[in-house]
Amino acid sequence: MQKPVRNKSNIICIANQKGGVAKTTSTAYLGAALARLNRRVLLIDSDPQCNLSYSMELDEEQQEFVLENNLAAMYESGQDADACTLRLRDNLSIIAASPDLVMTEVTLDSSPETLADEPERILRNRLEPVKSKYDYVLIDCPPSQGMLTLNGLVAADWIVIPTLASVISLTGLERMMEQVHEIVHGDPPFNVDLKIMGVLLTKFRKDRAVEVELESRLRGCPEEFFVFKTVIPDRSQFGLLGELRTQTGRSLLDLSMVSYSLLPYLTLAMEIEKILMPKPVRQA
Repeated sequence: MQKPVRNKSNIICIANQKGGVAKTTSTAYLGAALARLNRRVLLIDSDPQCNLSYSMELDEEQQEFVLENNLAAMYESGQDADACTLRLRDNLSIIAASPDLVMTEVTLDSSPETLADEPERILRNRLEPVKSKYDYVLIDCPPSQGMLTLNGLVAADWIVIPTLASVISLTGLERMMEQVHEIVHGDPPFNVDLKIMGVLLTKFRKDRAVEVELESRLRGCPEEFFVFKTVIPDRSQFGLLGELRTQTGRSLLDLSMVSYSLLPYLTLAMEIEKILMPKPVRQA
């Protein structure tokens, strides 16, 4: 597959203020899928729950590394992104989360001036020296609209919004889009270049009429947002992050490209690559 031609890095924020919509699962599997397509991928775990980091099933030495070298250290101590990056495979790396991110967000809310003059741009500034090393940077955000999510959105070129085909989840989607609008068009704007790449339907059950109806309704609003053609089905394998080796004897990074779990995300990865391909210039 041809590589997308880029004028800048593809930094993609995976975000939705609604929990339980497969943000972390999508970040992990999409990262693994892009790496299988020989793209250079950096994962960033920006959630204090650390689920993305746990899902990588780090060995003892790797766990020791991320205790001191993690995203909280980048915020709190100004540690370089390179110094906090753990290589998982030749073309897949992670900046792990830490439970200390809870206090980091408290500081960002209560006394942000102790961390930076522009606290909403800390992550963006830390990534600037290293982003050219990667084809994709995927940021897994917590289920909130707080400062950690804001930092992710300010750092990103694109946002992918996972959502369930349910009324409650679609309410969360609406709030997420309002936050994006404020970031792009606010006074002052935080990131005028942020674009919604698409809405990703996850845990989808095509045998449920209400979900099929809501999918159709979403796809009928093209002027508001794009809905990925790829739909992530509701399969128990997608809930096994952090337990995959126990359940199957294999880790996420060892899954076959045609595995039941990874295949939908390979389809999504190829759809994203197609979106990012430059459009041919029409001859006059």
